[in-house]
Amino acid sequence: MKRVLLLVMAFLFSFSMALAQSSAPSQDTSKAEKKEAKAAEKGKDMHLTGWIKDENGKTVFVNDKDKKSWDIANPDAVKGHEGHHVKVSAKLDEANHSVTIDKVTMMKKGKQTGEEQKAEKKG
Repeated sequence: MKRVLLLVMAFLFSFSMALAQSSAPSQDTSKAEKKEAKAAEKGKDMHLTGWIKDENGKTVFVNDKDKKSWDIANPDAVKGHEGHHVKVSAKLDEANHSVTIDKVTMMKKGKQTGEEQKAEKKG
């Protein structure tokens, strides 16, 4: 009786593992992109870290995780932060590939990357 129960449990476990692997998302889409997409759908704020940069006359946010550039819908919110490594609270708009930034916080010196530290030494 114990053997039969053990075999049934082993079968159920292996079946559930196979089912979980088959329903797992494809590797083409990263976890960060999925999280961003869900937040954009729900209109929730995302907490992201990245760089504020000027590209082709536009102010953009470059996300640290996926290195994607997002147009900033309200560039006045980040005025004076161009070239800085920041943490933002923002709403994503997947349709326009833009962000509306609610809050900007400068990263501490210890959290800065080498690129920003070099820029500070030159300045």
